[in-house]
Amino acid sequence: MDWRVRKAMKVVIVGNGVAGIEAALEVRATQPSWDISIVSEESDHFFARTSLMYVFTGQLRARDIEPLERDAYTKHRFRRVRARAVGIDVAGKRLLLAGEPSSVPYDRLLIASGSNARPGPWPGSDLGGVGSFVTLGDLGWLTREARADAPTEVDSFTSPAGSPYARRPAAAVEHGRPASRPVVIGGGLIGIEAVEILVAEGLRPRFLIRDEWFWPMALDAREARWIAEHMSAHGVDVTLEAQVQRLEGDARGLVSRVVTENDAYATDLVVVAIGVVPNTAWLGTSVALDEKSRAVIVDEGLATSVPDIYAAGDCAAVRWWDGSMRPEQLWYTARDQGRIAGARLAGKNAKYARGTWYNSAKLFDVEYTTVGLVGASLPLERSFFFEERGAVRSTTRIIASEERFVGANFLGRRWDHSVLREWIDEQRPATWVLDHLREASFDTELVPPLTSPTWAES
Repeated sequence: MDWRVRKAMKVVIVGNGVAGIEAALEVRATQPSWDISIVSEESDHFFARTSLMYVFTGQLRARDIEPLERDAYTKHRFRRVRARAVGIDVAGKRLLLAGEPSSVPYDRLLIASGSNARPGPWPGSDLGGVGSFVTLGDLGWLTREARADAPTEVDSFTSPAGSPYARRPAAAVEHGRPASRPVVIGGGLIGIEAVEILVAEGLRPRFLIRDEWFWPMALDAREARWIAEHMSAHGVDVTLEAQVQRLEGDARGLVSRVVTENDAYATDLVVVAIGVVPNTAWLGTSVALDEKSRAVIVDEGLATSVPDIYAAGDCAAVRWWDGSMRPEQLWYTARDQGRIAGARLAGKNAKYARGTWYNSAKLFDVEYTTVGLVGASLPLERSFFFEERGAVRSTTRIIASEERFVGANFLGRRWDHSVLREWIDEQRPATWVLDHLREASFDTELVPPLTSPTWAES
């Protein structure tokens, strides 16, 4: 009998992040009678990882960043398995777990295990007072470091001792006082989030960035200069081209100094924010991994090298516009991949078509929007740049390749992704986009419109 018409298919999903949950919802919508198990070690409930900073600052409660109601598992008849996945028995079609139960059988399996913080590669990275800001456990840890073991709402959600998601000791408790000299290492989105919440806590963090400017993979020197100035105005000590050599500790094993090639900085808290890596070490050799990224290699239908096993989200290596295979570690793409993976699990012949890239964020209180190919080396590339310093401060950068609009970067104003992506897909000339840019504005009516920009071309 064809598996698509069987009544009791067992679908197992590893990970209850956005990719895993979207896949589970898609399967349930198509196959109401199937058995769906969701294995997660970090938390009982799906939460928006991109909103952790708002919980730290008190703008939201931990429960406020859960997109689904707490009865979603019951409502959709998802079986929750709170355990750590440690491997796959491919021949026996069982997901192997640490503890009890020791395994879960599957007919179809989705690997949506996300990513982990990239650990510091320097001597001393395992000292007390050194951590990251990626997980719920990290949120609890950083809150205790900044507030000397103040109770946190997320502590009740963390995993038991021995888990990488378990509650971690805070150096602030050993010191008997909150951290006062924080250092953040790494110049991307996670780094600036950590810096911002420390500033909100009343601290003056030092931000060590190894590159010539902040976030060079996303911003050019002009854009980054403004953001660095903005951070400095908020009390952040931004240090560029800082090559960290080691972290040093005191007699108790607590971090006390960060040493770079050119200087040394006293500290009692270090947040390592040098990116994330796919959470795939637990897979061993059960499925094919990309040699460089260590993400699970998938085809256009998100199928792995093993029949009946799929992968989606941060841990999946998909094909990019330039033909390379690498993960897309972004909320939007994880969501889209989860939906396609769910359709495949449910028996549909779906394909993941990587659409035009887009993202948005806030760098402190500066709006950031990007769409299309920005920072890529393209044939006959031209850019058009404008910096606004009137009632609103903003920058606008339009990228053209062979006269065609292919991407844009914006700071300080809000823009509509859907309009911009449509123009890229329609292959509009860059000059046409410059003339019609106001149609993509997403600012509120109280924000003065962008008027008559004078474009600097390069």
